[in-house]
Amino acid sequence: MPDAETSLRQLAALKNLGEKTALWLLDAGVKTKSELAKLGAIEVCRRMLQAGHPVSVVAAYAIEGALTDTHWNEIPASKKLELQRLFAIMKRELGPVEIKRAPRKKSLPKAAAKTTAKTMPPRK
Repeated sequence: MPDAETSLRQLAALKNLGEKTALWLLDAGVKTKSELAKLGAIEVCRRMLQAGHPVSVVAAYAIEGALTDTHWNEIPASKKLELQRLFAIMKRELGPVEIKRAPRKKSLPKAAAKTTAKTMPPRK
């Protein structure tokens, strides 16, 4: 079994996935592409939701694409419809889940905010 750093790099390197999703996968107990394939997109989404991550059906598309080396937007419509159906069932079965909230970014200091506002073009 690869160590966490190796797993993170390998998962993040899959098509459609990045470091953030790879961290969520590790947090949900998924460490390898073979585990991803064995569990399937919907079960992986369930585990990420249960781990407190704000997962949508697009994550299922991304995982499906990672497994088939296909950009998530190029997945056939029939497969997307099936993923949508299964995702909705999974969400109903799971019920409400508590989502982890990312720490809020600190606001710019007032002086920096004023400078930024002055240098931005006016809104139309």
